[in-house]
This record gives sequence, C-alpha cells and structure tokens, in this order.
Amino acid sequence: MLNGASSEDPPHLVRLGSAVRGGASLLVTVVLAFSWHLSFSWRDAAVYAARQRTAAGPLDPQEALASFELEPGYRIELAAAEPLVVDPVAMAFDERGRMYVVESRGYPNPVDPEEELPREGVIALLEDTNGDGRYNKRTNFAEGLTYPNGIMVWNGGVFASCAPDLLYLKDTNGDGRADIHKAVLTGFSVDKTAATRFSHPTLGMDNWVYLTHGLVGGSVTAPDYPERAAVEFTRSDSRFDPFTFDFELTGGQGQYGLTLDDFGRRFICDNRHPVWHVAMEPRYLRRNPHLPFSETVHEVSKVGTEAVVWPISADRTTASFLADLLSEPHAGTFTAASGVHIHRGDALPREHRGSIFICESAQNLVQRQVRSPDGVTFASRPAREGVEFLASRDSWFSPVFAANGPDGALYIVDMYRNFIDHPQFIPEPGRSELDFEAGKGYGRIYRIVAAEWKRESKPFDLAHASVEELCRALEHPNAWWRETAQRLLVERQDRAAVPYLRQVVTKRPSAVARVHALWTLEGLQRLETKEVVQGLQDQDAGVRENAVRLAESRLGRSTELLSHLLTLAEDSDDGVRFRVALALGETEDPRATEVLADLARRDGDHLWARMAVLSSIGNRASEFLRAFAASPPASPAITAAVMQDLGQIFGAGQSPERCVDLILHITDPANDFVWQPAAVAGVAEGLRTRGLGQGNRSPLTTLVSGSTPKAREARARIEAVLQRAATVALDERQPPELRLATIELLGYGAYASDGKTLERLLEPQHPPEIQMAAVRSLGRLNDSAAGRALVEPSRWRTYTPQVRETVLSVLMAETNHLPALLGAIEQGDVAPTALGRLRRTQLVKHRDASIQQRAIKVFANTESGDRMQVYQQYKEKITDLAGHASKGEQVFATRCAACHTFDGTGRGLAPDLSGIGNQPREAILLHTLVPDYEITPGYDAYTLETQDGRALLGLLESETETSITLRDPTDRQETIPRRNIVSMSASGNSLMPSGLEELMTEQELADLIAFLKRRTRGGDTHR
Repeated sequence: MLNGASSEDPPHLVRLGSAVRGGASLLVTVVLAFSWHLSFSWRDAAVYAARQRTAAGPLDPQEALASFELEPGYRIELAAAEPLVVDPVAMAFDERGRMYVVESRGYPNPVDPEEELPREGVIALLEDTNGDGRYNKRTNFAEGLTYPNGIMVWNGGVFASCAPDLLYLKDTNGDGRADIHKAVLTGFSVDKTAATRFSHPTLGMDNWVYLTHGLVGGSVTAPDYPERAAVEFTRSDSRFDPFTFDFELTGGQGQYGLTLDDFGRRFICDNRHPVWHVAMEPRYLRRNPHLPFSETVHEVSKVGTEAVVWPISADRTTASFLADLLSEPHAGTFTAASGVHIHRGDALPREHRGSIFICESAQNLVQRQVRSPDGVTFASRPAREGVEFLASRDSWFSPVFAANGPDGALYIVDMYRNFIDHPQFIPEPGRSELDFEAGKGYGRIYRIVAAEWKRESKPFDLAHASVEELCRALEHPNAWWRETAQRLLVERQDRAAVPYLRQVVTKRPSAVARVHALWTLEGLQRLETKEVVQGLQDQDAGVRENAVRLAESRLGRSTELLSHLLTLAEDSDDGVRFRVALALGETEDPRATEVLADLARRDGDHLWARMAVLSSIGNRASEFLRAFAASPPASPAITAAVMQDLGQIFGAGQSPERCVDLILHITDPANDFVWQPAAVAGVAEGLRTRGLGQGNRSPLTTLVSGSTPKAREARARIEAVLQRAATVALDERQPPELRLATIELLGYGAYASDGKTLERLLEPQHPPEIQMAAVRSLGRLNDSAAGRALVEPSRWRTYTPQVRETVLSVLMAETNHLPALLGAIEQGDVAPTALGRLRRTQLVKHRDASIQQRAIKVFANTESGDRMQVYQQYKEKITDLAGHASKGEQVFATRCAACHTFDGTGRGLAPDLSGIGNQPREAILLHTLVPDYEITPGYDAYTLETQDGRALLGLLESETETSITLRDPTDRQETIPRRNIVSMSASGNSLMPSGLEELMTEQELADLIAFLKRRTRGGDTHR
C-alpha cells in the first residue's frame, strides 16, 4: 500500500500521436511522417533508442507502488500483477465478485494489412480465494483471440468486443472456461489499427448495451437474424438489445472510454477530449430533416490545448523524442485520454463521490475532475491545479481503463508498456529503432480507496440471491450492486420481482433506487402508466428526467401521461424541461405545439434546449410559429436565435408562399429590429440550400420577385431592413452580436446596394470577427465583382492569416468567384502556394473545363515538389541564422496566435505548439514550410459539392442521417442537409495552407523558431 499526494485523468487505450480533432493549422499539420532522406531523421530515432536503453527498466510491483504520488486522503493497493495478469486493457466483475480481465497480448498488431493477425488475446478469470484483496487464482476463460478490448458480464457469460465480432462467451459446465464461443454481431470494421476499433460494451440503465467505435464504422449484422439488413455506417457509436440483438446507431464518436452517471446519462472520450456528454441522440434530429444541426455531444471538460495535465515522469512520448516524426508533442496536455469513468462506489471519500477519472497512459497518470451542471448538460474541471490524482515517476505505468468494483473501490488497469504508441503512426524506417514489444508479459491492476477504508471480506453470490434480495440491492450505496441487481432481474425475467419493484418506486427514499426500479420494470415489460406518472411527479429531478424518457414511447396511447408531461414544461430543472422538449416530438397533439413554443420562449437562447424544441416540431413549423408569436415576445436574444433557426427550417422545407408569409411576419415594423436581421438571414440561408436564386439574384430577391401584393410588400420590407442593416453594420457603437447579424443579412442582398458596405468592413481597423463575417457575406453575393474585391491587392496585403484563410475558403466555394482568384494569381497579387496543395488540386480537377485549364496553366510550376525545394533552400539559410526569441514572440503573436496556442497564449483553433521545442530547428522549419505531407487517419479534408452550386472544403466535424457538419480552415462550422449534397469525398490532404515564408523574412523565421524552442509547458528551456 502507499499513501501519497497527486491526481490525474483516465487515458486512452493507445496514444494516437497527435490526433487533434479538427487539426487545421497555420504552422503544423496534425501528424507528419517525413520522408526519411532528411538529414536529422535517423539521428533522432537513435537518440530515442539510446534513452530507452539508459532509462530504468520495468519496475517490480512493489517498486511501482513506491513510484506513485497519490492525492491525500487515498491509498493505493495492488489487486493483481504479472504473471497472474498480462497486458490487461479492460475488466469487469461478475455477480460472484470474480474479475474478468481482457488481455490484448497481441498488441500492437502488424502494420502490414496482409500479415496474419496474431491470435494471442486472452480473457482471464481471476479470483480472490482467501479474501485478502489480492487475486490469487487464474483461469484462462477464453483464448485464441486477436485484439479483444472490452468486456461486459451478461447472463452467466460475457460479451467481448473483438472486431470484427461482438462475441458472447459462456462457461456452462463450471470449469471456468468458455465452452460457448459465438459471434452475436459481426461486421465491425478492422481496416484500422487495434487502437481505433469498437469497444467498451456497457449496459445502460435503459437495458440496452452501448458501444464506442473509435475512428471506424462497419456493416453490422446479427448472424442469427439473416433477414435483417446490415446497418452500415462510417463513424458513430451504437447500441444493441442483448435479448434480440437489434442494433442501431447512437450519438457520439467515442474512442476508448464510456461511463454512466447515477441517472443513466452517458459520457465518452477520445485522445484530446477527456469528457464528452452525449446530450442528444440522432433519432431526434431525424424527425426534422430541415433542422440545420448534426451535433450529438457536448464538451464537458477542457479540450486540446486547454486540457492540462501535470505529469511527474520524464517526457518519453513518441512525439517528444522522435521529433522529426510527429509534429505535435502535446506534452502537458491530454494526448491519450481513455477509460473515462464516473466513480459511484462507496469506498472513496464521500465528498468525492461522482468524480470523473480519466486515464492518460502517454504521461503516466490518472486525473480526477469535478463535474457541475451547465444548463441541460455539464462542465468539469481538474479537482486540483498543478498536481494529479495519481501520477507515477515510472514511465512504464500505462493506465488505460478505470472501473468500480463490488467493494466500491476504484480499479485502475495498467497495461504496463515501455512504449504504448502504435507503429502504424511511426514512419517505417524508424520502427526498427523502437521496441514495441517491451512490456509484453507485464500488467497490473490497482485498487484505490479512501485512506481509512476497511475491506469487507465476507463472500457473496448474487447469482443465487432471491428477487426480494435483488430488489433491496437497488438501494445499495455502491452503484455496482444496484447495476448488477438490475441486470440479474432483467436477465431472469422473473415476474415475481414486480411487487417488490413497485414498492421501491413508491416507498423507498433513495432516488437512484426508484430510477433503477422503473427501468427494471420496463425491462420486465411490466411498467404501468401509474408508475410512470409517479416518476413524473417525483421530488427528485433525476427521477423525473428518466420518467419523461419512459413516457416518451407511450404518449401516443396515453392521454394521462401526455397531460402530466405537459405540466413539466414549467419544471424548475433544465434537464427535465430538455427531456420534455424531446419527448413532445412523439405526439401530434396540438397542445404539444403550444408547450414547445413556451419552452422556446423560456430556453431558446441555450443551443441544446433550442435544438430539442425544433427537432420536435417536425412538420408543424407553421403551427409552431403562430404559437411562438402569439404570446408576449421572448427576450431579443432568444427571439433572434429561435427565429433564425426557424427561418432556415421554413426556407429549406416550406412552400414559397409560406416563406413570404414568414418574411412579412418577421419584417413587421412593429417588431423589434434587434432580432429581424438574424431571422431574415435564416430564411435566406434555408432558401439557398434548396437552390433558390438565379443569376445575380439572391434567394431573397427571387422569393419576393412576384407581382402579388404580398410579394411587393415583402420586397419593400426586405429593402427597408437591408438599408437599416447597412447602417448598423458600420456603427461600431452597436453590440457585436447585432453587427454580425446585420453583416450576415447583407450577404443575401445585392452587390450593387450592399457590396460597398461590406467592403468597408474589410479594413484592418475592424476586429477580425467583423472582417471575416464581411468576407463570408461578400462571397455569398452572386456577383463576380465581389470576388474581385476580396483579392484586390491592397486589401490582400493587409489580411491576417486567419482572414486570408476565410477569403480563400469563400472564393473556392463559389464557382463564379474562381476567375477572380485565378486572375489574382496570374497577376502575381496572390502567391499560388498560398492555396496549398489541396486547393490547387481542387482547381486543376475542377468540373468546369475552363477553370481546370486555367488552373493547370497557372499552377504548372507549383506542383513539382516546390515545397520541399523551398524547405531545402530555407534550411541552408535558417539553420545557421541566429534567432532572437524575444522578437520571435511578436512574430508568433502576429502570424500564428490567431489559430495556435503556445505555452498558454494564443487561440486554440489549431494544434497547440507547446512542447514543440523538443524538436530540432530543422524539424520546426519543415513543419512550417511543408504542411501538406501526411495526415493522421480520420483528419482528412473533405470536398463537398452542393445542389446550390457551392464547392465546400473542410474537416468532417459530425454527421447524422439527415445532415453533415464541416469545419473550414477558419474554424467555422457549416451544417449541410444531405439532400443538398451532390458529392462528397475525402481528399487525403491537409487544410493547412502553404507559403508562410512569403509573410515573413528569413530573420523572422529564425526568430520564430528560437521562440518556439525557448520554453515548453513547465518552463523547460531549449537552446
């Protein structure tokens, strides 16, 4: 045992180098695998190999315990270690307290996809036969597996994730070895590494089993049900019914980590995103295909550059020591977050119940975070600043998974590897320098408890508990007992439990017990309306929230439930009202529309609440509008937000006549101008997505071009609003939100009347947000003069990198603006390298033959390895040029900080450069000048053509069955309905532009490099 002082977060199964969500960058791409002819490549690989050889070898378990620093008030014990457990990555306890451990002994898998996969994976069954807390008996429950990575106990056996199969394994003769070995679902993708595959089977409170999918999808079928169509998908989490094996997609795209809180809310993670809350399921968004929204998760924790960790071990991550291999070290921030776990056991200090633990294998620690409500979702922060919950000086400590046990303790699974990166992310020549096998044969599982906790050694066996005993266990203070009791009751399908469960619902003081009882009755198919009503009237908000979920599918056949549900629209709890808004989409009762309008007036300024309301209105947009407008108006901010989204729904899906009626309603002179621009712009954007707008006429002009009295009146009112918008847009005294709304609206006007106003907003004295909004609006104007204005030489020279990126994105999106861009390149006003390889490729392969031929000519001398030539030219000059870090700081602030952060300064739109000082000067220079070399899988840029003639470029941020969201190089998101997509393809290229050297002198480049090498997070100095 060890008492100590420190704290940290749960890691990911395997560190994916620098897989940063949305790594568009002005200095570095997400991951570069450099060509190995460069002079410094082998040198750094050798340096790392030497450090491996001189570093301390693996510690024995007692030495490893002594290497820990643990938060005061806790103690850590060894529950199991090699040779009893080897290469563990996941674990689960059965109803007898036995521990199933997943051993990924074959990891890492071969890089060559043609090479036969090793079948070394094992699931071990461990037992503590003497009750001393140390497991001392092992049985190989299942062997011969490829890469098992997740496990869940079910019905006397286990589900195990082992792509391409979800296996069911069961011992039927009591010898501890599985004699049933069956694939119950199959078709999960295996086309990427073992680190990115589906995993983490977890039983939800709703009796479905949830899965995460990493970076892969699949074509999933149930072998026992060949008549069912395959569920095909790219990247999405999923769930299945453990009785019928019905399989469906869910919200989220988690990697290695999935956890629930006491009321069944689901949380996931990925490498750089320690905690996500799955706030909304995609099935809700499918109800309204015209709703411009595709997100399903909310960032609970800080992410990327702001997700700070405080390791105490030496930095031995791949990126830090093989500096020419990976462009983003990320030292001091989460780079391998996994095993996210909300601990609800009773062996930790009472005041820390519900803490979130996140494993970080790449930096040898586990972080504890504290969660707090944030509207309908949550926010979290590290429990302590500057020190972790658990950190080790031993760089072999590789925590990847956290769990709650029958004793209420926090269990940490330590894969214990010297090098946990996957060779797939290391260029081939460097792989031979690294020992990816070091640590095979090792593995530890630790138990963490409150310092004063005492072990209860009394054996138990819930497998033979009566239904009454199991119902009483639903009140246990340790969530493991409650969840196991519910699972066993549902597995048994014994209706004798029903009377006891109903007593729990009506008479027990524990709110979590009442929720478990409700869902157990549902799992037994014995939940009645009266129990749901009791839940809706419960004093605890968590119970009411779950009761709304249970009522949702019953609204069509129970007016009583609907009546009770409608009253909860006035509930004091944000989460309850949110669930009510989602549930009301399941009924056509006109009262629901009125209540949805009330909810919009109350909560419409909160994104998730507003999306819940609008997803539920379905085909009742007109009725909702009348109800929303009938009552006293909401605040201007709420009205603007609701009406803009509602306008887009109308524009995309309602008849032109109804859209004109909406315009007349919005532009009524009696209405407050503060929300009118946003609302009119919403209608216009919806019209644009359906292709309305001809020639130089905007969608709005086309809509109101008729000669009817309504059309004439709408046309006059739009002109009046546009004129006032132009005045407000230029008025620096106006609130920024209102100015941005008016600028957006001007993009749906006409260049002749609105273009000059927008051009004035391009002047450098305006904030970048105003400039970029003006750029986007100019790009929407269907006039070639707008494109020429954007690349006018005197303007182009004043643009910051962020504004330049916006200009290029806008010009590339609209075919009618491409002649202006090509003309500027031909005249030498815009450097061809400013576009980057991806954009140049778009142009030389353009569907318009005239654009294609012109691009081929203008880029003839650019596509011949120019960036490597530039690098070689500058390398000779910069390497020997003395840089001044103090001056480089200003260069960073001017040229890089608009997107990057470094040592806590700058903006987090692109990868954090803190720690890049570990890399040689030549490597930093190469990252700067050759950004388009190789991209981490999953971070390719996508090119997309729309029905309305646009060509969009960006990272695939999220997707649902009805829409996809792209994030462009300026970090702006745009959601495109799938019905508006003509084609979409991954390019395999980076979004990062080339030509940064044209914006800096050689001395400034040297100064910048000196600044980046001067210090890294934690204060290290590099010369």
